[in-house]
Amino acid sequence: MPTPASPTAAFEAAFFGSPAPMVILHTDLRIQNVNHAYAHVTRRERDELTGRHMFEAFPDNPHDPHADGVAKLGASLRRVMHDRAPDTMHVQKYDIPWKTSPTGFTEKFWSPVNSPILDPEGALVGIVHHVEDVTDVHMELRRIRQAYERTETPTAHDAEAQSRFVRYLAHADEERDRLERLENQVGQLRQALTSRAVIDQAIGIVQAERRCAPDDAFQVLVRISQRTNVKLREIAAALVHHAAAGDSAPLLPSTW
Repeated sequence: MPTPASPTAAFEAAFFGSPAPMVILHTDLRIQNVNHAYAHVTRRERDELTGRHMFEAFPDNPHDPHADGVAKLGASLRRVMHDRAPDTMHVQKYDIPWKTSPTGFTEKFWSPVNSPILDPEGALVGIVHHVEDVTDVHMELRRIRQAYERTETPTAHDAEAQSRFVRYLAHADEERDRLERLENQVGQLRQALTSRAVIDQAIGIVQAERRCAPDDAFQVLVRISQRTNVKLREIAAALVHHAAAGDSAPLLPSTW
């Protein structure tokens, strides 16, 4: 039987390879990690963002007196921290810094979902901020609306706007399906984050008990999983629960 990849390697492969733009935030809202899709959609380097406070990296556009992206995202993140539950925001105008823009910012519209990362005891250890750039869709709807507002009499231009709207609806169905697939991937990654946190804690427990390196501790968990036919994350959760209960008796057989 092949040896499973480490939880860190498996998670990083899924996180960085996902087409869903995501940020992992600490509970103080500092950026812990950014995947390639997010770096691409914001035109920022990962090293430029990691370690910075979310609203220092992405402040409101000072040229927009109606900018409320920081306030509304901040409110959503506070709800996640308070409720320990995902929070889906409405489409949000949130301009972002843009190096090639004369003003230093570019207009952007986003569809954000914020989700908690919880440890085995239910305590909040981080937040996943997942966004989809819907600027093109919003701009197309704006152009269609303006075409209808210019005249009340049907014209060839009006007919073209109707035709564009029909084409947009077909595209919107495809986009909706794509977003649903991405949401499923994000959900799987949220679960992977929680599993990773539990496994990392279990590795620490094995290290303390066996006085071994992290890789050796992980292999102990793998052997237990293979011999008992119990999933690795369930073995890890049992170890963490055993330690949290304050039971000082070793849980692992010395032969494993």
